[in-house]
Amino acid sequence: MNRAIAVWGTGSHVGKSLLVAALARWYRRQGFRVAPFKGQNMSNHARVAEGGEMGAAQYYQALAAGAAPEVRMNPVLLKPEGERQSQVVVLGQADLELTRMPWKERKARLWPVVRESLAALMAEYDLLLIEGAGSPAEINLIDADIVNLRVAREAGAPVLLVADIDQGGAFAHLYGTWALLPEKGRSLLRAFVLNKFRGDPELLAPAPEMIWQRTGMYPLGVLPMLQHRLPEEDAASLGAEAGVSGGPRVAVVAYPYASNLDEFWPLGDLARPRLARVPADLDDADLVVLPGSKNVGASLAWLFEAGMAEALRARAEAGIPILGICGGMQLLGREIADPLGVEFGGKVRGLGLLPIVTELESKKRVQRRVVRFGRAEGFFAPLGGIEFSGYEIHHGKTVALEAASGVLPDGLGFQKGNVLGVYLHGLFENSGVQAALFGRTAKGLDSTFDALADAVEAHLDRAFLLELAERGLGAVRPVKARKVFFLGGARSGKSQKAQALARRLGGDAVSVIVTARIGDEEMRERVRAHRRQRPSSWEVIEAPRGAARAVQAAKHQVVLLDCLSLLVANALLDDGEAAARAEVEALAGAVRDTAKTVIVVSNEVGMGVVPASPLGRRYRDLLGWANQRLMDVISEGYLVVAGRTVPLKGGCDDV
Repeated sequence: MNRAIAVWGTGSHVGKSLLVAALARWYRRQGFRVAPFKGQNMSNHARVAEGGEMGAAQYYQALAAGAAPEVRMNPVLLKPEGERQSQVVVLGQADLELTRMPWKERKARLWPVVRESLAALMAEYDLLLIEGAGSPAEINLIDADIVNLRVAREAGAPVLLVADIDQGGAFAHLYGTWALLPEKGRSLLRAFVLNKFRGDPELLAPAPEMIWQRTGMYPLGVLPMLQHRLPEEDAASLGAEAGVSGGPRVAVVAYPYASNLDEFWPLGDLARPRLARVPADLDDADLVVLPGSKNVGASLAWLFEAGMAEALRARAEAGIPILGICGGMQLLGREIADPLGVEFGGKVRGLGLLPIVTELESKKRVQRRVVRFGRAEGFFAPLGGIEFSGYEIHHGKTVALEAASGVLPDGLGFQKGNVLGVYLHGLFENSGVQAALFGRTAKGLDSTFDALADAVEAHLDRAFLLELAERGLGAVRPVKARKVFFLGGARSGKSQKAQALARRLGGDAVSVIVTARIGDEEMRERVRAHRRQRPSSWEVIEAPRGAARAVQAAKHQVVLLDCLSLLVANALLDDGEAAARAEVEALAGAVRDTAKTVIVVSNEVGMGVVPASPLGRRYRDLLGWANQRLMDVISEGYLVVAGRTVPLKGGCDDV
């Protein structure tokens, strides 16, 4: 049976994308056919794959998994164009109608696409790794969710929750996420991962076990701060920005709505890359790069306001080579027109460093290309004659004016002096280009993927990861052994509370010890009612006597005994008070000594009227003693009144 595992985060930038890539390579090593999935992604970092464009994070995750990237792995991509607007890309193609639609109204149109893509990929792969977005506990967004809870429930996926401990507050974030989720979300949580840790993991105690005890989420492990070259999915980053000692300084201008920064990952092996946010960041640059932009109007306005336009012109006049890619090339030109309002509307003056003009069209070009450089000059002269592969993602059509030489066919590239502009992304990912411009080649990403998988191997619970992949929500979840006692009167809700806790801690793997003897039809119906409330997958052990042996024999790690009251009554009626006391002592010892979680239900009889018969009074006194005896050995005790729990001893927030 095909399975899925979801990876949620306590917020953005906690490492969800990186963990999915690491798990993809690790599960591939275990022999699984793996694919990534993210129902809806918000990022201006996109790749061209089978079917159109998709989020770069899922593209890299597919490479880590050894799967061919395709748009179903990211069926909905939102590309921010302004503070309140994002272009909507559905199954690889921009949808201008949905782009103009109010955000909350899109759900009805987008969810069927997400669901169908999810089902198709689950049918084709052994294991789907589902990445969530932001936090699943954004209570203002839950109703419109098509990426976190709804997807995980649709896939029947157990959930790993990731927290960034480097930023502080990780345990509060884990607990807060659990606390704000609805029960249908909590029931999917299986484990948590502490990410980006610096230091000795022993110093974290006892916090991981406290989260485990309070929420039932198992501490899967602690990942250290990993050095890698994958860019952040939704942040301005160049991966490993330190780069090669002594290599040329490459400044990548980080204007608003910069896109496809992920294509610069090889620079960490080739040069000393830096994101340039102020003019001073350009001062020592040997090469300046203007990356793509999802809103060239806004990016251009920022260049002028921040003083970067003047600084770029000064660098060009000083002979420093400048490269513009896609939107970056458009910015280098004299004019950009957007008559249809595709991005910004109207017409803007460019930097004027290339004699070209651009007009944005409604049709978006999304395709891979293999082209050959024509004659180039200056710093870029070594590119002449080199064939390379890249991809187009743009609305613009650019034409040259005087004095601009076309260095690529079909209007894909222009040069004047030390300024070069190309439409194709992926230039630095070609080994021929790398060798020509930097005299060396990058190592490739396989070494990064393998290092991430090595970290999973070294720092996470591999046995539980395999159990999740093979059994999904039916996996036997490691649980912190808890000894819990629920007391309450008739119809107080104590059994329902106990069953809910057992389900939360054990899922489908719970052993139920039932002590009832069916003596009449009324009792038979009560038993039927209890059975209907329990999952059919739970192990049921009938033990009107010998409850201690039943606890020891239970095959699951979570055991529910319902109830102590009938066990005492059975022993008293069968063999007298001494036998009943021996039964309770044996049970107390078994509960105390077992490594399993045991949940016991009993009636609180001391608050009722005095029984009229001697036998009734003996039973009342005996059960009162039995309740006290069990309270001695348990760690948590609760009184249930009218469906509400009152802690008597210990206490955890999941009760």
